[in-house]
Amino acid sequence: MKVKYETAGPLSSVFTSPEARILDQAFLVGNMKQTIPMLEESTGLSFKTVQKVLQRLSGKGFVAPAGKIGNAKAYQFRVEDDLHELIEWATKYQFTRTD
Repeated sequence: MKVKYETAGPLSSVFTSPEARILDQAFLVGNMKQTIPMLEESTGLSFKTVQKVLQRLSGKGFVAPAGKIGNAKAYQFRVEDDLHELIEWATKYQFTRTD
């Protein structure tokens, strides 16, 4: 699925992967806990895709389980410090694109 430039976050505008879309969302909401259904809705990705990406990002230390919101398992991201330079570069790239 191609992400529209107008709605893409900085990482999604450079990298067209589900990981980039979820990391953009994580950067946008900061330390707020999120569930798979919340990420599914905000990114447009399927439940299974979000679940798989969270497993991969968890293995890299970018996200961790954080209790529950209602009956759904919640996750909290830790990306701002680790990816700050990459997000800053991607943001500059996003705003200088001409296509």
